[in-house]
Amino acid sequence: MLKDASFIFAIILEIGVPILIASFIAKRFKVSWKIFFIGLALFLVSLIRIPLNSIVPEFLRFNFMGEKLIILSILFPSFTAALFEEGLRTLGIGLIIKQKNFYKGLMYGIGHGGGGESMIFVGFSLLANYIAYKLFGSLPMFAALKANFDSINWYMPLIGAGERMMTIAIQLAFSVLVMAAFLKKKYYLIIIAFIMHIAVDFIAVYLAVKTSTLWSELSVLLFAIIGVLIIIFFYRDYKNNEKTAVRT
Repeated sequence: MLKDASFIFAIILEIGVPILIASFIAKRFKVSWKIFFIGLALFLVSLIRIPLNSIVPEFLRFNFMGEKLIILSILFPSFTAALFEEGLRTLGIGLIIKQKNFYKGLMYGIGHGGGGESMIFVGFSLLANYIAYKLFGSLPMFAALKANFDSINWYMPLIGAGERMMTIAIQLAFSVLVMAAFLKKKYYLIIIAFIMHIAVDFIAVYLAVKTSTLWSELSVLLFAIIGVLIIIFFYRDYKNNEKTAVRT
C-alpha cells in the first residue's frame, strides 16, 4: 500500500509539476505554449545520442580498465548529453524562437526539462510500467518487470521524483543561460551551460558508483541550488534592463 502511494505520488509530481509551471508562465507572462512544445520536441530529438552511448562503452571496456574505465564510461554519456541537449537548446532558442525574452527562456526550459525529460521520458514511462505491473504482473512475459518493482524500496519512487524536481530547476537554469547569451550577446554563457551540464551528469553518476545514492542526490541538490541562483540573477538583470529601457 505504501509503495503504491509512493509510485502514484511520484508519477503525479513528474507529470503534473511541469504542466503547472508551464501554465503559470503562459498565464502570468503571456508566453505561448508553442515554446513549451519546441523545448519538449528538441529534448526528444536529443535522445538520438542513446545508441551512441550504448556502442562506445563496449569499445571502452576492451581498451581500459579500473578507474580509467569508470571515469570514461561516465564521462562519455555526460559529454554526449551536454553536446546534444545544449546544442539543440542553442538551436531552439537561437534560431527557432524569434522575439526573445527571459520568460520565453523559462518556457523553453520547462518544455525541455519538464515536458520532455520529466513527463515523457520519466513520468509517462513510469506510469506505463506501473500499470503493466499492477494489471499484468502475474503473466510470465512481465515476470522481470514484476521482480524489478517488487525489489524496489517504497521510498525510491519519491527519491526519483525529487531528483526530477531538482533537475527541472537545473534545466531551467541552462535555458536561462542560453537565452541570456543571445539577449546580451555574451555567447560564452552557452559554454558555461555546456560545462555545467557535463559536471552535473558526471558528478551525480560518479558519486552513485563510488559512494552512495545519498551523495549523488546531494550533488544534484547543490547544482539545483546553483540553478535557482542563476535564474534569480538573470531575472533581476532582465527586469533592471526593462526598467532602464523604459526610462530612456
